[in-house]
Amino acid sequence: MTTHATTLQGSYFDGRDGRRHAVDVDAAHGRLRLRGDGVARDEPLDALTITPRLARTLRTIAFPDGARLQVPDAACLAVWFPHRNRLEALVDRLERYYQAVALAIVVCLGALIAGYLWGIPWLADRITTHLPPRVEAALGDQVLALLDRTDLGTSTLEPERQSELGDRLAALTAGLPDGADIRFVFRSAPSIGPNAFALPGGTIVVTDELVELFADDRQLDAVLAHELGHQVGRHALRQALRGSFVAIAAAFFAGDVSSASAVVVAVPTVLLQNRYSRQFEDEADRFAYAHLAGLGRSPSWLGAALGQLEAELPDDASLAWMSSHPATAARIAAAEAAGADFVAQHPELAGEEPDVVLAEEDEEVGGPWCACCDDTDDGEADGSCDGSDEAAAEHEADGACEPDEAAGEADAAIDCEADPDACAGPADVETDAEPAAR
Repeated sequence: MTTHATTLQGSYFDGRDGRRHAVDVDAAHGRLRLRGDGVARDEPLDALTITPRLARTLRTIAFPDGARLQVPDAACLAVWFPHRNRLEALVDRLERYYQAVALAIVVCLGALIAGYLWGIPWLADRITTHLPPRVEAALGDQVLALLDRTDLGTSTLEPERQSELGDRLAALTAGLPDGADIRFVFRSAPSIGPNAFALPGGTIVVTDELVELFADDRQLDAVLAHELGHQVGRHALRQALRGSFVAIAAAFFAGDVSSASAVVVAVPTVLLQNRYSRQFEDEADRFAYAHLAGLGRSPSWLGAALGQLEAELPDDASLAWMSSHPATAARIAAAEAAGADFVAQHPELAGEEPDVVLAEEDEEVGGPWCACCDDTDDGEADGSCDGSDEAAAEHEADGACEPDEAAGEADAAIDCEADPDACAGPADVETDAEPAAR
């Protein structure tokens, strides 16, 4: 190699202390020479390495003994160190064009967005798949213990009622692959309200407020079938892992999937604030439709449950089970459509549709006395009204009788005249029976 006339000024560090030595650098006959500030070195270029070019940053030459030399980028360095790999040369050329830099920024942003939308969910699902069942069960127990300390209390449901519901729910899980590992627990939760949520490991929490809300237990069955969909899909754990990127990265790159249990604090947030993705909610709804149909029950019961939740709770109530789910109206419509398909396949079960069953139950609540017990003699005969204004008001207040305010007493009397048998009280029946007895 011939002598190159260029001399560079650089900073030399001997690797033994942090002192900087200002030196002059040149190369001749295949050797690099350093002179200045008490430094005199002469090293073969083949024994040295140099960092790739990066814009206008300093380049570092590494010596075999650990010493370092920093020099500004210069054309002579390409002559001194000609053996660059193709990738370094390509990157060097691209960095000189603003268009290439702009394209690289766009590609990086696209990669970040893709990683957030698809990469993290993919990692979370892979970790969930390989997480041992005992670890997931332990995580669920920790979450339940945490919720019991903060938001949940002992259930106030009667033991007989809990036993009755337990039998219903056992039938609901029968036939599922892991049905024997699924358990339902009841908790009182005034601060949460009507709610049910699936914990990792097979536990489903049902609040007393949800049980007491529905007019028919088949509505509760439908809601819990939806939660079974979350349980079977392991949605709580997957969603919590998706929201905990640090735990995901640690578990994935360290190869220690058990470290994913660090997301125990994130799971209650997912459950109580219902931060399930729309994908998970749709999956759980579809599971509920199929599971209810397999049990001979119409998917319309899920729509009926959603409708009652929306209708009976005030707008400002903390309706946790519906707060961030997909649009309730759309879910009700989807459930009713699935119910219509079910009835088309099983016309003999049309009488079990919620609109039929609940309408019949509503009729049973009223009775024939409501048309004429508002301050009438027939109400007195019934025994439910004694004819006084106070008794009529009390009867109306208890919900057993709701007279038409617009009709008034005259209409009520006309109703009784038109159908005397409907207003005949027990005294009338007993009077009619006496001659027959004689």
